[in-house]
Parts: sequence; structure tokens; C-alpha cells
Amino acid sequence: MKSSPRFPLLAKVLSWLVLHLVILGLAFFIFVRWQLGLGLDSLLSGSAGDRLGAFGDAAAARIAELPVRQWNEEIKSLGDAKNVRAAVLNPPEAGPFPLPLPANVLEKAQSAIPPQRENSRPPPRAPGPPQRPGLQGPDGPPEFGDGEPFPPPPRDANNRRRVDEKPTESLPKSRPVFLIRGDHGDGYWAGVLLHVPKVGNRPPSPVMLLIRADSLDGSGMFFDFKPWLWGGIAVLILSVAFWTPFVWGITRYVRRLTLAADQIASGSFQVSLPHRGNDELGNLGRAIESMAARLDHLVTGQKRFLGDAAHELCAPLARIRTGLGILEMKLAGQESAALSSIETDTVELAGLVNEILAFSRAGNRSTTRNLIVLEPLVRDVLTREAAGLDVVVSVPPSLTVLADQKLLERALGNLIRNASTHAGPDAKVSICAAETVDAVSITVADNGPGVPVAELPRIFEPFYRLDRSRSRDTGGSGLGLAIVRTAIETCGGEVSASLPDSGGFAVTLRFPVQNSQKP
Repeated sequence: MKSSPRFPLLAKVLSWLVLHLVILGLAFFIFVRWQLGLGLDSLLSGSAGDRLGAFGDAAAARIAELPVRQWNEEIKSLGDAKNVRAAVLNPPEAGPFPLPLPANVLEKAQSAIPPQRENSRPPPRAPGPPQRPGLQGPDGPPEFGDGEPFPPPPRDANNRRRVDEKPTESLPKSRPVFLIRGDHGDGYWAGVLLHVPKVGNRPPSPVMLLIRADSLDGSGMFFDFKPWLWGGIAVLILSVAFWTPFVWGITRYVRRLTLAADQIASGSFQVSLPHRGNDELGNLGRAIESMAARLDHLVTGQKRFLGDAAHELCAPLARIRTGLGILEMKLAGQESAALSSIETDTVELAGLVNEILAFSRAGNRSTTRNLIVLEPLVRDVLTREAAGLDVVVSVPPSLTVLADQKLLERALGNLIRNASTHAGPDAKVSICAAETVDAVSITVADNGPGVPVAELPRIFEPFYRLDRSRSRDTGGSGLGLAIVRTAIETCGGEVSASLPDSGGFAVTLRFPVQNSQKP
């Protein structure tokens, strides 16, 4: 049967934590999309407005000294450097707009351009102290007090104003006025009002600069996703780092509870768990310790009772058998035959008492574990218990286990007698031993009828027999396999039963590798 993959509790809790954070992130993303759907202009109040304003200032500085017809060409090179497309919408002298304009963007841009006042001329300069240096006016360069002209702005080799110089300290900053998505998903558009100074006879007027990008990030100008991404990763890492010690403490204690429960299920009730406060897990740990102590007291008392009862029955049984023997010598004929039947029942009762004593002693006696070479021990048991049986032995000569010799001999003897009883006169028994990385195993198998699969978990229970009539003719007392399990567990091993594919019945004795070593 294929087992399902194991998924630890720590992985489950951390997975739920990550899923929770992902759901929160999606909810936040949907909320932001909803907010942005109501108006992308809200982004302009943050760092996106600063970036667009800086881009507009750079564009205004570049086109300040250029003819109007060259503005879009100059702005195009500036947009290419930022991986966006940009051009001015007005004045008309700049030529037709080089990009297809969605209707909603055109309407938004036109409504954002402030109206131009007619015949606007700069006010006449009043006499007084010299003004701060400015840009060239319609009547030539401005002058200082005695008619000294302002020094011209620095220019580069192509007779252009240097980009790194501000056109004028009094020139207003570029102002982002809208951010909108084009109709039918035609990109994202930003509008920036440029304040280009008066050049020649052209009066100063606001210029609408339109910037288009295919996605909302606009190559980092409209919306920068990287801080949000790194922020989300940082939150995830911090959350996992914060929750991992707490969850690890819970899973580690649950693992100890599981080991304690397995230990109790295997018949070892000496359970000790670390203290863990007054939470639910701590209460569960104390309940398991209390249950183990009560089970230990119950099982120990039960075995002691069986041993004491069997011991007390030995004396009256011995006296009964002695009396029957005396009567049998005095009686003859049919009366003697009647006593023989009573003697048979008495012998059977004495055997049952002896088995109960053996079961009690197997669990209560103090063990003396020694290094035992398996092959000669198996031969000795076969000599006593398997006279006339067809037995195949496959045990490496140097294989050893650390166990109590008498208990191991009793367990093997019971298994061989059990195979002989249930397999019948044509019984074939095999005894195989092998060593793996973590254990030494001894398997005793026969060619008998076996047992139903549903009965396998119960066959090691005391007084349990497959025959519900509990007739002595169809089986023993039901203590043979129980004695095997008790003896092997007392030696520190474990017992299991199986049904081989070839038929029959097999019992495997398994000793941990730390209890086994080479001589």
C-alpha cells in the first residue's frame, strides 16, 4: 500500500502564514487598483509627481532656446532615454502631435491648459535699482543700472543653453496636472505643464507636455513597483522569522507527545515529558504522563495478580494430583479408568497454571542481557522442541544479539511449538536471521493455514484464540504468542506477525541495532 507524503505541522502553519500574507497582498492590490480606477491622479501627490516634475523641468531647460518646431524632436530624445514617448501638445507652431491621441486624453489635456490672455505684454520696467539677471526680452538683453546688459546664459558647442543650468531662478517649476489611462487600454498618459520663458517676440505661455507609457510603471516614472515588491518580500521574511520559533516550539512538543504515545502503545509506560506551562499542550502532556502511570500500575498489578493466583493454585493442584495417584493405586478396573479422566483434566489445568506463571514471570522478572550468538542457541531450541519436524535454519554463524538468553529461548520455543501445532504433521518450519542497518531480525515461518488478516493485530493478546469456542482440541490456552511478545519486549525488542505471499504464518522478532554487535 502506497503511503501518502508526510506534511509536517511546521510546514502547514508556515504555508497558511504565507497564504494569509498573499491574500492580504491581493486584497491590498485590489484596493489600490480600485482607488487608482477612481483616479490615477492620486499618484501625482507622491514620488510620481516629483519624477514627472523633474522630467518636465529637464524638458523645459532643453527647449528654452530652441525654435518651437524643434521642440518635439528634442523632447523625443529625452523620452527615449527614459523609455517613454513624449511630445508637446501646444503651441501649434510645434507641429502636429506625433502620437495618436485617445479622445479622453485630448479632452483632459485641453481642459488642463490655462487660457492665454490676449495682447499680453510684460509690464514696463519701473526705474529703480537693477533687477536680477533674467532672460532676453523683446527689446534686447535686460540691463543693469547704467545700461550694462545682463551677461548671456552659458551655451554649449552647438550654441544651445547648457542643460545643467536653470533657465532662470524665477522660472516656475513644471507641474504634473493629470495621470490617466487612454481609452480602450491605449497606454497610460501623464500631462505636465511646462513654463517655457519668453523667447524673441513670443510671449511666455504654459506648454502641455504629454508623456505616454505602455504600463502603469512608466519605466519607473508613473509608479515604481520595486519598493512595493521589496517591501512585500521583507514583510514575508520578517513574518516567517517571527513565527518560526513559536511554531517550531509547538511542533517539537507535539512530536514528543507522539513519541510518548507510541511508547505507551508498545507497552512501555515509563514516560517523561518536559514541562510546558499551563496551555493546552502542557495540559495534554501532563494528562499523557498521568495516563501512562495509571496504565503501568494497572498492567503491573494485573501481571502480579496472575502470577500470584497461578502460584497459589500450584499447591492445591499438586495435592489433588497426589491424592488421585494414591486413589488410582487402590482402585482397579472401571473405577481406575474414571480416575484417569480426572487426572487428564488435572494435568491440563496444571499446564495452564504453568503457562500463566511463565507469562507473569516473562514480564516481571529482572533481565540479564548478554551477548548471545544466535546460531547455536537456535540449534539447542530445535533439539528440545522440534524433534521430527522439517526445519530449515538460515542464521549467519557470527550474528549476535544482546538479550536475556532464557527469555529468548522461551520465545523461540513457543514459536516452534505453535508452528508444529497449527501446521500439522506435514509442518515445514523455517528460521531465518538477518542484520540490517538498524536492526537484527529473526523470522520463524511455517506452512500452516495462517490467520485472517483482520486477526493479526490481536493474536498477541493474552488468552486470545481464533476459535471462539475456546476448545483445547483446536488450540492452546491463548498465552503462547502473548508470552513471546512479553519476553521479547522485556529484552528490548519488538514482535510482529505477517502472512507470507507463499502462504502460511510468520512471526518476526526484531532487536534494535544498538542492542546487537559482532563478537
